[in-house]
Amino acid sequence: MTKDKFIHVVKRNNQRLYMLALSFTKNHFDSEDIIQNVFLKLWKYGGEFENDDHIDKWLTRVCINESKNYIKLSFRKNITPDDANDFYTFDSREDHDVFNAVMSLPKKERSVIHLFYYEDMSVKEMAKMLDIKESSVKTRLHRARQRLKNILGDEWADE
Repeated sequence: MTKDKFIHVVKRNNQRLYMLALSFTKNHFDSEDIIQNVFLKLWKYGGEFENDDHIDKWLTRVCINESKNYIKLSFRKNITPDDANDFYTFDSREDHDVFNAVMSLPKKERSVIHLFYYEDMSVKEMAKMLDIKESSVKTRLHRARQRLKNILGDEWADE
């Protein structure tokens, strides 16, 4: 991968991967560390990609794996999440409220909500990416949507 191509990929995916890592860690600094590791792995990767979509899916998979590994680290056990609102700006109050509601969900539900709504992944793709059954993905999505409806009220509608 050329330097220019790498820079293009980083610019195109940086915010998306940051939000994905944040959905796992709920911590700005940890999310930054994770995406640094993801892009380092991309830089060192010697294989070829078919197209930009292939790169994006590969980066998503690596980001999920890095996030899972990072939160398992022993030094992370006693760390409390920071306030991500200090590091992320929102276009509207509604976006801010939705973000806070999603971040209040349990990690397993946060991750499927993020992958489904922000990464536009199908249930089948999420099951493969998370290495779980499709029925588990559907259950997590259902529970997460119910929790979001309770938090955000009836005006929140699943589309």
